[in-house]
Amino acid sequence: MMDLLLILHHMKLLYTYFLILIISFHLYPQGYICAIGGGSENYNSWSDEPYRWIVQKSDSGKIIVLSVNSETNWIPDYFISFGASQAVNLRINSRSIADQQSIYDQLITARAIFIKGGDQWNYINYWKGTKTEEGIKYVFNNGGVVAGTSAGLAVLGDIDYTARYGSAVSKESFLNPFGSIIDYEDNFLNFVPDVLFDSHFIERGRFGRLIAMVFKFHFTSGRNIMGVGVDDRTAVCIEPDGIGTVMGSAAVTIFQKDSLTTYSRNGNSYTINGMKCDQLTKGWKYDFSNRRIHYIPPTAKTMDPARNWEYPATNIWLSGQNNIQNQTGSALTNFLSSVNTQKIGVIYNQGYQASVSTLTAFLTSGGYSFFTLPLNSASLNLQSSADSILTATSFILLGDSLNVISGLNDITKPAGNSFIQKAVNEKTPVYFIGNTGKTAGGNYVDRVEVNTYMSYRGLMTNNQGIGLFRDMIFQPLLFDDADYYENRTSALLWGMMVNRKRIGLYLDNSDYLRISSAGRSITSAGPMPVMVVDARNTTYVDSSTYIAGAGYKARQVVAMNELRYFISNISRTYSLDSNSILTGMKGEESGEDEKKSYIRSQNYPNPFKEATTIHYRLSEPGEVKISIYNINGESVKELRAGFLMPGIHQVTWDGRNESGDNLSSGVYAYLIHTPALIDSGKFLIVR
Repeated sequence: MMDLLLILHHMKLLYTYFLILIISFHLYPQGYICAIGGGSENYNSWSDEPYRWIVQKSDSGKIIVLSVNSETNWIPDYFISFGASQAVNLRINSRSIADQQSIYDQLITARAIFIKGGDQWNYINYWKGTKTEEGIKYVFNNGGVVAGTSAGLAVLGDIDYTARYGSAVSKESFLNPFGSIIDYEDNFLNFVPDVLFDSHFIERGRFGRLIAMVFKFHFTSGRNIMGVGVDDRTAVCIEPDGIGTVMGSAAVTIFQKDSLTTYSRNGNSYTINGMKCDQLTKGWKYDFSNRRIHYIPPTAKTMDPARNWEYPATNIWLSGQNNIQNQTGSALTNFLSSVNTQKIGVIYNQGYQASVSTLTAFLTSGGYSFFTLPLNSASLNLQSSADSILTATSFILLGDSLNVISGLNDITKPAGNSFIQKAVNEKTPVYFIGNTGKTAGGNYVDRVEVNTYMSYRGLMTNNQGIGLFRDMIFQPLLFDDADYYENRTSALLWGMMVNRKRIGLYLDNSDYLRISSAGRSITSAGPMPVMVVDARNTTYVDSSTYIAGAGYKARQVVAMNELRYFISNISRTYSLDSNSILTGMKGEESGEDEKKSYIRSQNYPNPFKEATTIHYRLSEPGEVKISIYNINGESVKELRAGFLMPGIHQVTWDGRNESGDNLSSGVYAYLIHTPALIDSGKFLIVR
């Protein structure tokens, strides 16, 4: 009897051990993944390290290179040069071929599978649910390597962007993340849990579409996935324990929602508050199982999150395009209706006169009083230039020579000294047209549009700006021309890294924004979202050391941890103090972390002459405060402050300030502070 009990005990232990093995097998995949962002491979170049890794992890065994096309032997020969015992191409370009037993039999003889670039929809359409998929999984589950480049990378995650309806681009994806072109496949291969890969990331300006993919998937599935963008000539190679190492010339960018991120949506209108981003360069390691950086190499430098803030010195308007004709619409009109236009100073670099004529014609037709000041080294030194600047009640800056415009920061020159006195000391508002707005920061990145390869070849330059908002790097015209996607995308983060700046602002060519000095806020307008990149919690920075050729410098791609992205496709205000976009749309569908405790209706009437009423509903009790601000961000009235119970509430404002005086006609903003969030809105007084 004792022998029987002992046998049963051992059987129970074996059964338990067997269950543990089964569970471990499902929780911790047994194979290796190498996700490559595309780009041409070459001997003695960026590709040697990841392709050698594939050979090493496959124990120098057989490698099968999969494609739907007829391929040369270059890639197989490349693998053999690193010690692979055998490497062959295998073309599988139909479902009938993909489901043949002979294909499966070939695949399982490999120690590594490499999926070439092309069109990932072909891979999904032809291979899903076939012997080919089974064979690839067999190699992986038995400790082998599955690698892919470009479209081959796109099918290595748990969720795949299919490209079934064409290639989504960032601009359209930002405008409407919920369009049908963003299509997913979540039942094919499923290698890296909770990951969606994207390739050619910085080269094609794809951060917009990847953010949209992560955001949309949350609302369609309820899951919070990691969007992993891999740059061209770059790879992330992942061990069975989930630790991935970055190799190659540029960066791997990881977007995800965490506990500090909130999403809100009303139809196709949306707000993303604080999406987390870690961007890693060569040598950095990421733990995909625990969603955190695993290793920071000694090449990284520290960035002090406690350093002093440098807030905007005056009210600043930034536009996303250079076309002056298009400035004379809502953007410039908004500026002119919001500032003192008694004397407008139009300042531009010498040689830009022909373009300025469109602006001056518009100002003349509107009856505005203005002066023009063509800027060069000589006029900066003229007392007459300084005297003209001192008469201005507002400024418009434009031009195509940023180094000349930024000369206004030189207080040793009469014109520069007068401009800083007016803009900084007297807080005279400034409207910047297009690229000129880059000089508003303490530093700016130039030579962005000389040619397609300026960032890749390390030839963009870091320059001193005028310094009206010293903690900002600004990049307009983001999606204006595909030839400059990499330059414009990388310029922002490179400028933030080099100069240790906290705030990066992307604008597309149809948008504008206003930066409030007193309100410490950024308000956007236009069809495309304003994109705020916040680095206040970044503690480490790094950069690529890859040099493309003789006479060039290192590729201008950087690593930065703990970035936060703030994006909204409706007019919204980002608060520098609270580090958030002020939200609270009526009817918004929120992420699970955002409390649905408050709904506001638009104030009515608006515009108004005598009085207007704000209606709002609370679903939980708490302190509520309503504050009114003028266009300069100065508080003019506190409407309500107190503890309110759940229910519908309203407050009426008669257009008077705290002293009881009628306020003049114009635009006023209000903030409603509730237990869950801060909401904003606008009044228009018409006397």
